[in-house]
Amino acid sequence: MLKSFRLLTILGLAFLSAGFATSAYAQQILVMVNGRPITTYDVAQRQKLHTIIENKAPGAKETLEELIDERIKVQTAARLGIEVDSEELDRIYAGVAQRTGRTAEQLTSGLAQQGLDVRTFKDKLRADNVWQQYVRAKAPAINVRDSDVLALLSRDGTTDLVATEYKLYPIIFVVPRGSSNHGARLAEANAFKARFSDCDVGLQAAKDMREVVVRSPVLRLSSDMPGPLRQMLDKTEVGRLTPPEVTQHGVEIFAVCGKTPVKGESFKKRDIKEQLASNQFQVESKKLMADLRKSALIIYR
Repeated sequence: MLKSFRLLTILGLAFLSAGFATSAYAQQILVMVNGRPITTYDVAQRQKLHTIIENKAPGAKETLEELIDERIKVQTAARLGIEVDSEELDRIYAGVAQRTGRTAEQLTSGLAQQGLDVRTFKDKLRADNVWQQYVRAKAPAINVRDSDVLALLSRDGTTDLVATEYKLYPIIFVVPRGSSNHGARLAEANAFKARFSDCDVGLQAAKDMREVVVRSPVLRLSSDMPGPLRQMLDKTEVGRLTPPEVTQHGVEIFAVCGKTPVKGESFKKRDIKEQLASNQFQVESKKLMADLRKSALIIYR
């Protein structure tokens, strides 16, 4: 157990400024986890990350326990050879930036303006990634039965399953690797989106543009899509473009050129299946972590 004066020290971290976090006080070691330290600075930074993502931070003691679990996750996964190297971590981070319509550099700059060290965010991404691999490797197979999904659908009163099949044309405003021209290409893609109103005419216009690639059409079912993507496509009319996103190839945008109803499928079916799988994963995750904590060397200072 932490002594009372140590608890007061940790609880006071919520009021540390970004500048004060660089002081000797903010670098105090709070706990050693299998020989790896967690400092007051680590706790303050993780609280700041929660504030940015969730608009509120957990208490300092709760945050400290979260970081202890995270250290154990990374160390344990590494013993099984499950690791994320710097290049892969950068790709994961760039994917997060892309989903917010920014480049990795823009996301890093935005976090820095709010006083967050990008390493704090990357540490969490690394831990989440390796732990998912570890749980899948160690836990029994997570299996969601169709009968369970259909039972929940019936309970919700859903009997007629209808999904939408989207016909999409990917359009890429190419940005060469290593270039910093994403901002200009993003502006160009937004301008093109504003004047795009017909697939036949618009796709030909895109093909005539310099360093723009129009790929072959793809068919995607709404029942196979995550909620945010499905909602975005639902709002996008046929003959219009989705909002542009920054990808590893440049700036990508999709032309929605068809929506066809398909019976026997439903996004609700996918959502329920994902929720049941997530519930099973969380149960197995907690069991594994409880066992690992028993054998971990955790020394509070």
